[in-house]
Amino acid sequence: MTRKTRKKALPGLLWSILALSPWLQAVLLVSSSAAQEAILGKPPLDAGPVSSIAVRTDTELFRYMLDFQNRQNSKEVALLLNHDTWGDDQLTVTLGGQARFSLLAATTNTADKFSYLGRFPTDFSGDSATDARVLQANTAMTVHAGSWVNFYGELLFSDVFSFADFKQGSLQTRQAYAVFGDLDVTPWYAFVGKKNLSFGDMSTLSPFTQAVPWHYFGALGEGIGAGYAGEKLHVAVQAVNGSRGIRVADSEEKGKLNNVAANAIYTIDIAESSRLQLGSSFLLGTIYDGNVAEHLDPAVSGETNSAYDINALLQVGQWSFAGEFVSTVDDWPVTNHPVRAYKTEAAYDTCLFETPSRLSVSWSEGIQGDEGTEFEFNNQLVLGLGMQVSPHALLTAEYVRSIGFAPLLGITTVSDRDVVQNSAVFGATLVF
Repeated sequence: MTRKTRKKALPGLLWSILALSPWLQAVLLVSSSAAQEAILGKPPLDAGPVSSIAVRTDTELFRYMLDFQNRQNSKEVALLLNHDTWGDDQLTVTLGGQARFSLLAATTNTADKFSYLGRFPTDFSGDSATDARVLQANTAMTVHAGSWVNFYGELLFSDVFSFADFKQGSLQTRQAYAVFGDLDVTPWYAFVGKKNLSFGDMSTLSPFTQAVPWHYFGALGEGIGAGYAGEKLHVAVQAVNGSRGIRVADSEEKGKLNNVAANAIYTIDIAESSRLQLGSSFLLGTIYDGNVAEHLDPAVSGETNSAYDINALLQVGQWSFAGEFVSTVDDWPVTNHPVRAYKTEAAYDTCLFETPSRLSVSWSEGIQGDEGTEFEFNNQLVLGLGMQVSPHALLTAEYVRSIGFAPLLGITTVSDRDVVQNSAVFGATLVF
C-alpha cells in the first residue's frame, strides 16, 4: 500500500445511486449547517469554516480494503497511509465495491461427503457437484473527516455465510470502525468499532481459495485498540467485547471488554527487491473452549482456551514464500486435543499472454484430533493461476484437493479421514 493512489471522478449516474447509501446520506446531512439546525433544534457549534466535500473512487485502496481472500488484520493502517492523498481540511468520501464469482466442479470418493472448505458440506449430495454463484459482494465507504479522524464501513452480501436457508444469502455490516491518527505526526494511532481482530496473518498466496488457518482461526469482533505503525515494526493491541464474536473469538461474559487480541509484524529489507516479514499474535479467548462443537451460540463456553500465531513472508524478486502456524494453548474439550492449523506456500509472479499473472502452490492443514481418529485432520492442496486482466478484474483457476472430512458441526460423529474431494474452481473478482 502506497501513499499515492489513483483518483477518478465519480460518474454522474453512479453518484446518484451511491448517494442513496445511508452512510453517505449521514455524512452529507451532518455537514450541512441548516440540516444540523433542523435536527438539533439549534445552530451547531461554530467549528470554523465548513470544508468542501470531495467524493471519489479509488480502485487501489479498495482492492486492498475489500480483499476477502487476504483479510489482513491491519487494514486500518491503509486509511492512515492515504492521508497525503486526502489532505487535511477537505472532507473526503471514497466509495468502492467488489464482487467475487465462482464456478466449482468437484468429485468425492465418499457419497454425500464434500470436504472443500469453501462451501458448507451440506450444500451437495451424491458423489459429484457443480456450483455457480456469487460468493460475496462488498460495498464500502471511507470518510476522511480531518487530519486525525477516518472512518471505514463495509456492507457484505454473502451466499456462503447463510446458515438457515440454502442459497438465500445474507446482508450484514461486516466492518465499521473509526481510526484516529496521523502518521506524518506520530506512528501511534487508535481505533474503535467492528473489524478484523489484530490476530494472525490469515492470508494466502493462492488466487481464490483461502488456506486452512483462516477457516480455523479467522476472527472478527467489536472493541477498541491502539497501534504503532513504524517503518519496520507494526504492533496493535485490541480489547474485545465479551461473549461470542464472528467465527473464533469468544469469552464467557458479555457486557465487558474481557477478550484481548495482540499482533506484531516486523519487516526486514534484504535487498532492493527482497524483504522478509515476520509476525506473531495472541488471542485470549477462542471458541475452542466449550464441550460442543459450534461457533454461533454464545451460551456454549468454558474455561478460557487462548491461541497464538507465528507467520512469515519472504519475497525475493518475482518469488514469494509464506508460512503460518496457529494453535490453541490447551486441548479443545470436544476432541481432547489442541486445535492447530498451518500453511506453507510459494508463488511466482510473471506475465502470461502479456497479462500480469501469478502461479502458486499451497499446502495447508488443520489438526484437532489424536493420530488415527476419524476427525484428526482437514488437509488442502491448491494449485493456482491468477491473471490480472485489468486494474478492476482478476480471473483465477485452481485445482483443489481436499483430504479428510472433519466439519465443525458433528465433528466427533460424522468425520471420515478417508474422504478425498477433487475440485476445479474458477473465479472472477471485480473491484472498483
